[in-house]
Amino acid sequence: MSTATVSIRELRTDFRSVKRKVEEFGRVTITDNGHPAYVMEPVAPKPRKRKPLPDYMARLKAQRAEPMSIEAAQAIHDFNRGDR
Repeated sequence: MSTATVSIRELRTDFRSVKRKVEEFGRVTITDNGHPAYVMEPVAPKPRKRKPLPDYMARLKAQRAEPMSIEAAQAIHDFNRGDR
């Protein structure tokens, strides 16, 4: 992969052409008064890490109450009714 060279003036006045050179060559040397001053290159995107999926079944089991026995349900019902 070769390197292209552009001046600071060209970078300032015609950024589109400099951008195309970066895309074409991968690396562009920017000169100041004919001397290499800076290097411009594309940034590689960071690989995205996938988060592990939540364990929905474990969460449901932890939140779900145990079924109430018929006797316990009847006791609550009788308590709520009072002396009616």
